[in-house]
Amino acid sequence: MKLKVSAPLYLIGKKVSCWRCNSRMPVVALLAPHVADSDGQICLLSNIEEMPSEILQFIHQRVPTFQWRSSLMAGSRYFANTCPKCHVIYGDFFLHSEPGAPFFPTSNEEAKSLYLTEIQLSNAIEIQASRGVGVGELILSNGKRI
Repeated sequence: MKLKVSAPLYLIGKKVSCWRCNSRMPVVALLAPHVADSDGQICLLSNIEEMPSEILQFIHQRVPTFQWRSSLMAGSRYFANTCPKCHVIYGDFFLHSEPGAPFFPTSNEEAKSLYLTEIQLSNAIEIQASRGVGVGELILSNGKRI
């Protein structure tokens, strides 16, 4: 779904253990407080299929392992977090969809483990992605701004 996103836009992330090789790896996602037609809900974007090149460049400067990959489980291609050691995908479903997952905090303490970095936007942008709601305020209130 094409989403119209207005400033601010945040890159959020943390380090996790790779599910395959147990190496420490960065995982990131986008947090968008202002998405058209979202009834004022703060949106967490996942399964990102398309985004402006300047946003991707911003992410790649910080986390080059956020790559365009195919997911057998999702049955599609999207920008996915990948392990820098074994190159396996850490799928968005496992990062976003289960309570307690890295991008589905259930407490202030879990949300405090995330960092937030604002991505400067001069105009509204379009991102083709899925949107999740319900945890954005918890992340914005507790995440570490860097």
